[in-house]
Amino acid sequence: MNEEETNLEKKDESTPKEDFVSKKAYTDVSTDMHKYKNQLKETQARLNQLEAEKTTAEKEALAEQGKWEELYKKNQGELEVMKNERASEQNQFVDYHKKNSVLDKVGGFKRDEYNKFIDVDSISMNEDGSIDSVSLDIEIDRIRQSYPELLKTASGTKLPNHAPQGSNIGDVDVSNMTPAEKSNYFKEYIKNRK
Repeated sequence: MNEEETNLEKKDESTPKEDFVSKKAYTDVSTDMHKYKNQLKETQARLNQLEAEKTTAEKEALAEQGKWEELYKKNQGELEVMKNERASEQNQFVDYHKKNSVLDKVGGFKRDEYNKFIDVDSISMNEDGSIDSVSLDIEIDRIRQSYPELLKTASGTKLPNHAPQGSNIGDVDVSNMTPAEKSNYFKEYIKNRK
């Protein structure tokens, strides 16, 4: 090997090889994906049509044989299944609404997987379908006390490094005081400190 070939090999080793996919390969894969999706949709539609035809044929056969009672029981069973599905969907919607109300008030969790810590059963609904604010506030307080490390924090609310980090001044806990009580307490604290 001569010196030029050695230098070229060193340059090839030092420059990273870029991985890329050609446009044609990407287009081919994309076309195939859409083709298979369309075939799946057509097959699903055909399956649904065949199931509907089978159900209709069974009902007609039972009706022709004079088995009205059996036909009635079968229809009642299907109706019960549909009612249960609708009730389940409604419960899921209500639970989703309750979770969103809690997340809106607390500002959200750091990760979506922490949403499981919300006890939707403890949040009640009013007769008009709105969420009971008292039960919502109780659940929010429970989450803030039990899982404060999981909640998102606003970046603008942090104190500067030289500021005190605690919410207690002296030996009194100010976190449960109203703003007016806090103001009076701070005034008295400053006056007595001099």
